[in-house]
Amino acid sequence: MIWRTKMGLATAVFCAVGGGGSSALASEPLIQAFVGTMEDLSLYRWRQRLIVIFAPSPHDQRYIAARETMLGQKAGLVERDIVVLVDASPDAGGGLRAQLGVDGFRMLLIGKDGGVKIDRAAPIPAEVLFATIDAMPMRQREMRED
Repeated sequence: MIWRTKMGLATAVFCAVGGGGSSALASEPLIQAFVGTMEDLSLYRWRQRLIVIFAPSPHDQRYIAARETMLGQKAGLVERDIVVLVDASPDAGGGLRAQLGVDGFRMLLIGKDGGVKIDRAAPIPAEVLFATIDAMPMRQREMRED
């Protein structure tokens, strides 16, 4: 299953990490490394929101900043049902990187419905991510039910 935007662009991604930095990620359940394809995202659809971070290497300063931001926001990630997926190793052969034509740094927010809500070539501040999520109708309903 491939989710698409109105413009026909792929709207869902899954990621991989290889090489340096992956051992630190393995112990952090909110930040996950995985090699997969768009079809693998069906595991997350309607259950969790995704923040996807692509980087040219685990030493890329934008990747490091984005990862540290996410690690500092664990409570907000848990509260909003967010999992962070990363691909900081282009040579690992992550299928989605190729499917989406990602070259360099890219950070995406994907809603529970599988739609891309934010797609940027720079780290997205936690405040922007959380404000975007909190304004979504599904999140509004979740907050009322809690």
